[in-house]
Amino acid sequence: FLFLSLWLWERSHAEERPTDLAIERLYEISKPQRRLSDIKRLQAMSDKKRKNKTAANGGTFGNQESKAGDSILDYIATLKMKDSLYTDVYTAVSVLRSLSNLGKNIVMRLLWLDNPVPDNVFKSWVRTSSQGLNQRGYMPSEALRSALERLTRLNVLIRTRGGEWHIEPRFKASLRKFVRNDAPDVGEGELAPAKKTVETATIEEHARRCWERILGLLIDESGIGRWGDEKEIEGIRQILIESGFMDDLGQRITPKGFRFLFLPHRKQVWSFLLGYVKYISRQNKSLSEDLVLRLLFMLSHLSLGQDYPMKSLSEPQKKVISHLVVFGFVYQRKKTSKRYFPTALALSLSCSEDSLVGTLGNTHGKIITETTFRITAYTSSAFQIAILNKFARLDYRLPNSVVGVVTKHSVMEALRNGINAAGIVMYLEQYAHPQMKRDPKTGKALPVAFKEQIYLWEKERQRFSVQKSCFLHEFASTVEFKSLLEFAREEGILQWFNERKQWMTVDGSAAEKIKEFRQKTRS
Repeated sequence: FLFLSLWLWERSHAEERPTDLAIERLYEISKPQRRLSDIKRLQAMSDKKRKNKTAANGGTFGNQESKAGDSILDYIATLKMKDSLYTDVYTAVSVLRSLSNLGKNIVMRLLWLDNPVPDNVFKSWVRTSSQGLNQRGYMPSEALRSALERLTRLNVLIRTRGGEWHIEPRFKASLRKFVRNDAPDVGEGELAPAKKTVETATIEEHARRCWERILGLLIDESGIGRWGDEKEIEGIRQILIESGFMDDLGQRITPKGFRFLFLPHRKQVWSFLLGYVKYISRQNKSLSEDLVLRLLFMLSHLSLGQDYPMKSLSEPQKKVISHLVVFGFVYQRKKTSKRYFPTALALSLSCSEDSLVGTLGNTHGKIITETTFRITAYTSSAFQIAILNKFARLDYRLPNSVVGVVTKHSVMEALRNGINAAGIVMYLEQYAHPQMKRDPKTGKALPVAFKEQIYLWEKERQRFSVQKSCFLHEFASTVEFKSLLEFAREEGILQWFNERKQWMTVDGSAAEKIKEFRQKTRS
């Protein structure tokens, strides 16, 4: 009887209670206000982070070009023969172009000075401030330190024991040749007019298709990268393995390969070429790193649509050119052709990122990203659709577009595959539709709430970090524990310790070091 009464009372008052749908609608009505406040808060946090990062990178003196050139500069800095590489004019100019604006300013100031500059005079050229760019006309101290560190690592700038600064002599001589218009001749104008003219559009289409094939081999969906000679495909696959973008069998893409797909165009190009340089110099001793890099830098200073004679190249250089034709950096009508045409890919090696938009930009459509996490990509490229499918749930496809949603599940799956949040954000910003509303300060089109949510999802997977460790306990004496603790600190392998219980964990890879140290101390 009691339950029956409660049931009847609940039925009679059902209309007075708000239903679940009504509660949901009330929540939706109040949600925009909370979202707006959250967006403003996130915007303020992003602005603050961006200002700090801008100050650390040299403020407005830093640029995207220097970031895109980091990979090649880091590689050159590791070479033992970089000083001899600087005897080549085109290499020296390419290194200069890849530096930050502050680095370029320092080099050009010292270029025409024959005597070293004292340290106090050198530093007086740049007014530094620890307050970033808040003081008008001042450069952040961190920006100057970063520029000097990069120049000294490249051995472009040398500091004497007396504290004086000067440019590396061979680098200086090469730059002076270029300024005097005394660069080596590449054979321009030696060829007779061709019977069939080659259009610039044909050259760009060749570069686009070849580069899409390289990236398509990583995606490995719908046969995107399967066209062409089987030997060519196998050669490309070996370079991708050498670069660490595919596993040792060349069957699966690695986490590094996923991150490679989301890099800006120019950084993608250099990352692939550095793998090629390492691979080919090991396979063929006549094709040294020095020779290949010189040729690549020389190609980057040629003109698009202009033909150049093959006879001006040495036999090893001709071999490299035949490889670059397969990669899309050079165009030839036939394999036996007496002339070659550099493509936009080759010219981009010492230019800005924007130089590839016209060529590789055709591979990708424009993407509209909404605050509801819905994305609309205006593209018919199977390659870009495969890329989007790596971090978004694609719902339906139209003749000229594809529509999907970025969900937590799709982002988590991308993170498990090795794609990071910064890569996803960079990709969507790189191909943002020109009609999207942009931030007046940064020029970015991606909604702040969307971007911050991607980073929050990534942080959910970074609550714990796993490291291999070696647990040490039951020491013979307190003296032995303290001596081993001091040794671990000096070697930088100490992870955790408890002095009261005499417990300690060290890096798992340092187990042999610990064993040798204990044997020495006990003996």
